[in-house]
This record gives sequence, C-alpha cells and structure tokens, in this order.
Amino acid sequence: MVETRYVLSFSAGGLLYHESIVVAEAYASARGDWERTIEDIKGGNLLQSRTVSTTKRKLSEVRKRLQLLTDREMSLLATGSRLDQKLLLWLACCLRYQVLGDFARDVLRGRYLQMDLFIGPADVERFLEAKAVWHDELENLAASTRTKLQTVMMRMLRESEMVTEDGVVLPPMMSPELQSAIMDDSRDYFQFFPVAIPQ
Repeated sequence: MVETRYVLSFSAGGLLYHESIVVAEAYASARGDWERTIEDIKGGNLLQSRTVSTTKRKLSEVRKRLQLLTDREMSLLATGSRLDQKLLLWLACCLRYQVLGDFARDVLRGRYLQMDLFIGPADVERFLEAKAVWHDELENLAASTRTKLQTVMMRMLRESEMVTEDGVVLPPMMSPELQSAIMDDSRDYFQFFPVAIPQ
C-alpha cells in the first residue's frame, strides 16, 4: 500500500463554481489576505447559505482548494472568462485531491492522446478498481460511496466543460492568459487536461 492516502471529501459538492468565484472575488478585494477574505465572506453572508454551519463547511472546502493556486491564478479566477474559471477550479481540485489528478492524467488525458474521446462511469469504476490495489481507502469503500464518487467525478468533468452530457471528451480552449498562468505555476499541470502541453 502507498503512504499517501487519497482524500475523498470532494464528493460533497462538485466544482463549487459559485462559491469559489465569490471567494476569489473577496480574496482580490482583500488583496490576498485569507483571514480578511474569510471574515468578509462570513460577515456579509456572501455565500448566501441558510446556516452558519453550511457557510463554514463550504468556505473551508473552497479555501483548501483555492489556496493551492498562485496569486496570478487567483486573479484570473476572479476576473477571467467563465471557461477559464472552470478550468482553474478543475486544476485546484486536481491539486487538492490526488485521486482526481491521477484520473485526469491517466484516463482523461490518456483518452485524448489515444484519440478515444469518450469517458463514462464504467471508466471511473475501472480506474478506482485499479487504484484500490494501492489504496485501502478505495478498496474499503461501501458500494454506495463508490457510486457517489463516480457520479461526482463525472459531474465535475461536465461542470468543467471538458466532457459532454453524453461522455464525449472536449479539449478545452484555454485563453493565452490561462495557459501562461499555468505554465508559470508548473508545466506538469497541463497533464490534468485533455490538451497538448504547450512548448
């Protein structure tokens, strides 16, 4: 078994697009100060949650993801196009959740490179089965939890506009600004997308 366990808490909410953009805009207003960002969001109920506990839970989840982006990527998340925003959220999720990053690299990008442009729930299941050999946390999942993981992983791919409702892989049209921001962060991160790695 491997030492690094997969974190599987992403199954709670998909990309969390709305919440993430609110946080990115608040972060920009707070000039990159996370503590002030959190205070402003809680104080103004900017996530428009019905309960304090829901705000706290969503905010915690979004912060864990977005803190893995660079300041340049965070700025683009606050001001960029809707597609660039979604692709940045996918990147943040892949960085936060190794299981998503591994799936993106091994299956999503792998299919793109092989020109086999279809992904379905069965592909997620095969991936999880293969990784369960090395990850007890996957092997010991209840069937209902495994099904939920499959559902959420497919939903996140659709929300990021890289897979259609029918499972067709869509290589995203990244803006030059997004390509440059990711390249400045790490060229390796292009492996999380069904794209050619820029030179």
